[in-house]
Amino acid sequence: MKDWEKSGYEIEVRNPLPQYDGKYMDAQELAALISRAETQGCKDPDGNPLFTLLDYRTELANNSGENMQVIKTNCPKLIMHLDDFADPVQRGLIPRKGLVVLVCETGNRDPFAMRYLHSHGYDNVAGLRFGMRAWIKEDYAVEEYQY
Repeated sequence: MKDWEKSGYEIEVRNPLPQYDGKYMDAQELAALISRAETQGCKDPDGNPLFTLLDYRTELANNSGENMQVIKTNCPKLIMHLDDFADPVQRGLIPRKGLVVLVCETGNRDPFAMRYLHSHGYDNVAGLRFGMRAWIKEDYAVEEYQY
């Protein structure tokens, strides 16, 4: 887009997303959160999830046929495609209580995803800084996602 704009072409923005400076956590913080949450059965006293992992890596959502590694936890986990966020039914699966931790491959898509979800009333979202690559680099527990 920057090259397009530099070349003098017009840019039209339709339904721009609101500005939102989302929260981020690194792999160590997420590992600590998972450990604490699992000792509490992953739920708060009212039965709401303490957190939910929302893995929206394209490879998982496209059911590419090969097993992919996901973060290992007994706590709630959703696998979606970024485009699913636009579908009210799919978006409705994302809990509004408890923290929702976004997981993409590198974390680069998290700012857009957080802004989009915020525009639909989600204020409980954080991105995993540097995404799944950071989790794997730190050698934290993973499991194969079975389609």
